Amino acid sequence: MNKAYILAVCMLGASFTGCIGGEDLENITTEEETLDAMGEDNMTSLRKEIDDLKATIKSYEMPKVYFMVDELDNDYLFCDTDYGSCDIIAKVYDINGVIEYHKWESTDPNFDGNDYCWSGDPNISKCLSLYDFVYLDVCDDLYGVDQTLTLTVYDNDGNSASASYDYVYSEDLCGPPEPMVTFMVSQDSANVYHVNVVKVSKQEDLAAFSFFLKDGSGYTYVGGNGFGEIAMQYDFLSGEPTGIDETYDGDDAELQSRADNITADDGSTFPVHFRDNDRDGKLSAGDRFLVYGEPGPAEDGWKLDIVFDGDIIGSAKML
Repeated sequence: MNKAYILAVCMLGASFTGCIGGEDLENITTEEETLDAMGEDNMTSLRKEIDDLKATIKSYEMPKVYFMVDELDNDYLFCDTDYGSCDIIAKVYDINGVIEYHKWESTDPNFDGNDYCWSGDPNISKCLSLYDFVYLDVCDDLYGVDQTLTLTVYDNDGNSASASYDYVYSEDLCGPPEPMVTFMVSQDSANVYHVNVVKVSKQEDLAAFSFFLKDGSGYTYVGGNGFGEIAMQYDFLSGEPTGIDETYDGDDAELQSRADNITADDGSTFPVHFRDNDRDGKLSAGDRFLVYGEPGPAEDGWKLDIVFDGDIIGSAKML
């Protein structure tokens, strides 16, 4: 009985072996190879779709900035001609966080981004973006110079985005441009800083300019004549003589006396002097400011700001 059982099992095994031989075995193998190949392609395609999706999500999570267009004028400037003001307005946002700060830059070397946004560190041109919009008044802040402006925003993940705008100045929108002043600073052996006027973009009467001497923290020096008029003249409110021009040669005895006192001073009473070297009554190339160190107050890191019509149109840093 055991032999019969063994024989039956052997015959059964032989019948199954015959079913997977020959052409049938070849067909099954080919179908399996085809299925395996299709699986690999699908996986590769799926990986690519996932990578593309990740890249898309990452691009959405980057900060965004773009300049808005005034639909009435079809331009990027939002202007109020009654008040002589024009703003560039940028929309900024970050969908997965916040814009922590932004920075303006310009192709104009006289542009100073620190003047337009608060920064806890005066050496870093950044400011907190407390709103979804960023403004720049082109009439007040760009001094009538054609330039390319770039606004860069930074989010809390360390990412950034930028947008640029080619600004062309127009007197029709902002009025005549304000003068711009360029300086060169040197220091002599007597501890006096010579602030030489190298260039003035537009000459105006000296009486239209004023000055502010600021310490290393940006505060105006008030211990002497740390601020005031440049030209010799009388104060509009008090009627007292004012000005720092050593070279005054008018016929007013009181103003001449003040000019003589400034010339004789060692900087302890009048830390800022001015010399209108060409005697033209205007701020022009070749003129000079003298800023006094010991016994005057000035030292390296202090700054002399020149103001015209309420705006700073040039700064000289003591080095």
